[in-house]
Amino acid sequence: MTRGSSAVARQGRATTLGDIMSTPVYAISIRDNLARARNLMLRNNVSRLVVMDGNDIKGIVTRKDLGMRLNQAGPQWRRRPLDQVPIHLIMTPDPVTVGPDEPVQSAAQTMLDRDISGLLVYNDRDSVLGIVTKHDMVKYFTLVGCSLRVGDMMSAPPPTVSGLNTINSVLDVMREHGVDRVVVRDADNEKVCSGIVTLDDLGFVEINPRGLEDVKESRREVPAGKKRLRKIVELPAVAEDVMATPLISVQQKTMAEEAAQIMVDHNFDMLPVIDETLVGQFNFENILQWLTEAPE
Repeated sequence: MTRGSSAVARQGRATTLGDIMSTPVYAISIRDNLARARNLMLRNNVSRLVVMDGNDIKGIVTRKDLGMRLNQAGPQWRRRPLDQVPIHLIMTPDPVTVGPDEPVQSAAQTMLDRDISGLLVYNDRDSVLGIVTKHDMVKYFTLVGCSLRVGDMMSAPPPTVSGLNTINSVLDVMREHGVDRVVVRDADNEKVCSGIVTLDDLGFVEINPRGLEDVKESRREVPAGKKRLRKIVELPAVAEDVMATPLISVQQKTMAEEAAQIMVDHNFDMLPVIDETLVGQFNFENILQWLTEAPE
């Protein structure tokens, strides 16, 4: 798969989305289900799919949408297996489209204003040329020459949860704070940050729709005798079961470009900022904000 074209503009003009977009764009039929969407994302290592009805674009579905399916506060269909959830129930309709000549600076502003992480790139013949995602923007940032440090750009610390918080409670925290990522604190020492959980990652977690995992207990009727199933206990999956580890973090003194390169290398959209304790986060929104203010 070819990802992106030239990330650096030709001399004498501003960088446009045509310079940094990723190709190809993968599509799925509106009549498909989430299981097929998930498999396509995994097979092609992409985080979003365009939803088509024939030649018409109807929406877009992302890894985050798959993660939201685990939200038990949502409608009943969220509890179904992936292959029983039609794609149209979870997609975002009418995705934002832009032309290939759109400057990166204005595209970054659009992503911030609309609170979105991707833009479809169209030409004047209504053909999809590519897609620009948050990771394309972060990759571009590593090339433009920013002299700031993480501490100059970072946001407030992300919400935290205990490693023993259930998936449902993690989703509750995300919803309460309006975020799609939380840092996980060690269950035995809350001062230690041990991992991170994102909605993107939850879309690919192998747990059943109710967020439960089966634990079987057995006993022997007589010493060395045949085992007999005593009971099956369903225990809720918890944050430490699904968190990404080891936790990769940066310090306030880390150069912003260096932090962004770590994000590119690991396909992250956020890095915790830890100076002995959790003091902030460096994320792709910080990078978008810088791009909107950077000179052309």
